[in-house]
Amino acid sequence: MAQQNHSSQQRPGVSRPNNSFVRPNNNSSARPANSSHFQNNKPNQHQNKQQFAGARVPMVFVNENIKAPNIVIIDEEGKNLWTFPRRRALEMAEEQGKDLVQMRYDQETMTSTVKILDYGKYMYLKQKEDREKKKNQKPNVMKELKLNYSIGENDLALKIKKAKEMLWDGYNVKFLIKLKWREKIYADKAIEKLQSVKQALSDVGRPQFDQPKQEMQWYSMVLFNK
Repeated sequence: MAQQNHSSQQRPGVSRPNNSFVRPNNNSSARPANSSHFQNNKPNQHQNKQQFAGARVPMVFVNENIKAPNIVIIDEEGKNLWTFPRRRALEMAEEQGKDLVQMRYDQETMTSTVKILDYGKYMYLKQKEDREKKKNQKPNVMKELKLNYSIGENDLALKIKKAKEMLWDGYNVKFLIKLKWREKIYADKAIEKLQSVKQALSDVGRPQFDQPKQEMQWYSMVLFNK
């Protein structure tokens, strides 16, 4: 009996995989994984850098971070004290117990112009100046913060901190407490919470009225930035 060749047989309805190698067609529409089709779907890092460039905080070079070999020193009165070698300028700041803060850098002459001053005081005054600018940029803008008559001390402290930052930035802040029908018996607690907020923010906020205002189910208090 002739031996049957089982390798050539195939069950009906069942296809066998073809293990033979097929050279890809150069004209095929399939693209490799590293093709430009996939590269275009990757995030554009250059665009991301440009998007967040405006949010960067300007870098301030202080003391040893100033690398220019020549340093022009300006005192707190605005007087030019002369140009000094870097090492001597750092020694002068240390002798006076002050800091060198770079104002500008000239790349052509490799010279930094610095102010010799107390860096902590400088940053405090700069932040205060920035807050004043923000106040002028956001006139009469109202922010709202909602409270609960039973808010805990820790949560209330966080709300007060947030309100203080808003007032510093030039916003006005309106505090709101809503009492539902059965909660109206806690009106005294709501008023007490609002009064404690007013007291905590008295250094940065000016109240619209001495007492919280009642509007239907709401008790409110408005603080204007000073």
